[in-house]
Amino acid sequence: MSTTLQRKAPGALISSTPQTRELNAESVTFVAVSFLKRIGNKSGLKAKRVSMEEGVFVVEVEMKRLMAIVQVDSKTHEIRAYEIQAKGEEASMLPASPKLVALVFGLSAVTYVALSFAFKLLGI
Repeated sequence: MSTTLQRKAPGALISSTPQTRELNAESVTFVAVSFLKRIGNKSGLKAKRVSMEEGVFVVEVEMKRLMAIVQVDSKTHEIRAYEIQAKGEEASMLPASPKLVALVFGLSAVTYVALSFAFKLLGI
């Protein structure tokens, strides 16, 4: 006479209803910034504003020369729409960018050194 015992292996209980987390401003910002990184905007991303309008989170992210507006659905956690547009030009104190000023200064210094060396060789 043989008896067999059947044991259930202990395992994780899996709920039939999926657990959905409530979105907050921090998690929505993370979703929007990671989306923008995936589509090619790697650096200079700075979240400026998050708001909720009619069940949709609207995240405004500032980039170097652009502004992105990403809409994330609060129920499905999916990106519904995004828009990348040029930032409004802000009035600058300097008429030229600092890079341009440094470039012009460097070129003028190299030209001065080259001309003074040429004049010394010619005896002028």
